[in-house]
This record gives sequence, structure tokens and C-alpha cells, in this order.
Amino acid sequence: ASARDAARTIASALVPKVITVTAKAGTEGRLFGSVTHADIVDAVKDQTGIELDRRQIDGDPIKSLGQHSVTASLHADVSFPITVEVVPT
Repeated sequence: ASARDAARTIASALVPKVITVTAKAGTEGRLFGSVTHADIVDAVKDQTGIELDRRQIDGDPIKSLGQHSVTASLHADVSFPITVEVVPT
């Protein structure tokens, strides 16, 4: 129960935030490479101080600029969206 409550506290802190990740992109907005779960976890830690594990992030790597939503699963009962804004470097 305490792990679930801790996960809910983290969720309530992250859901309203937009996490910004910079990446190299071409003229069409396609990225050179992709934004991985590890990149998202690093950005969350840098911008909020909250540490996540890359295995807690679900979905495919991000391959284009703009705003994207990824799902974080911190507990069996706690899954929530994280908004990621990918901007060019």
C-alpha cells in the first residue's frame, strides 16, 4: 500500500508537467535517431528531481519533433501519462 501511495504521489507531480527533451532533427521534423526511454528518464530527473527507471516507461521511442505522450507504470495499480515535448537542438 505504501508503494502504491508513493507511486500516486509521483504521478500527481508529473502529470501536469511537460518534460522537454532536445534532439537533432532534419528539416522535416524527423529526428536523427530517436528519443529513448533512457532519454526521457534523464530529462525527468533533470527537470523535476524525480528518479524513474527506464523499464517503467511504456511505448515506442519518439522519432519526431513535437509533443508526445508516453505512459509510465510505477505500480500495478498506478499508470499515468507523461507529456514529452521534443524540440530541436
